[in-house]
Amino acid sequence: MEARRHPRALEGVEPIYEGAEAYLYPVTWAGRRALAKWRPPKEYRHPAIDAEIRRARTIAEVRGTLHALEAGVNAPAIYYVDVDDCIIFMEFIEGVLLREYIDEHGASTRVLELAREAGRQTALMHSRGLVHGDLTTSNMMVTGSGKLYIIDYGLSGHAKTEREKAIDVHLFKRSLESTHPEYLEPLYNAFLKGYAEEAGEEAARRLDHLVEEIRMMGRYVEERRRRKP
Repeated sequence: MEARRHPRALEGVEPIYEGAEAYLYPVTWAGRRALAKWRPPKEYRHPAIDAEIRRARTIAEVRGTLHALEAGVNAPAIYYVDVDDCIIFMEFIEGVLLREYIDEHGASTRVLELAREAGRQTALMHSRGLVHGDLTTSNMMVTGSGKLYIIDYGLSGHAKTEREKAIDVHLFKRSLESTHPEYLEPLYNAFLKGYAEEAGEEAARRLDHLVEEIRMMGRYVEERRRRKP
């Protein structure tokens, strides 16, 4: 084991999740159950470059989360940020991933309601010019009370074009296609219905048209790649 694997603020705490980009730790903050998200150093990168990348992504995630909250999106509250050690202390959301919820309940009435709510919250985000950057069913959580949260804003940014918003929705649709293809049509239609409730029918139609353009372009590029000798 490498020396000082965890930063001092998290010494003695075991992570509950170790991903490629970040570790998650259960902690207590001001008497409340909280979650600490730490971006560990990457040995394959030059230390100075690595530190800058991790700091930038930490700041981007905090900024994106705060902008989402300001827009009225259900997102985890931010308690504290240690920019030097790249740690975010945030609200602990008790629940399951939407992907797991669909695994268990299929395209039930409740799941369709959640997909609709996901669309509505995405429209709220987009109304402020915020794009998530990784909008999938693995970055949405359902609490025990049935509340839907959109989490993990590490790849979020400001949308300069409508196409960037469509890329968000394309990612959501593709996540359904890859994990629950049998429920793709009803869940995606429910998502668009929720989006239209917040942004309007015309905006939802334009968005869906752009999503289809992006999907067709992806298929075209893939077909060209396959035809290469």
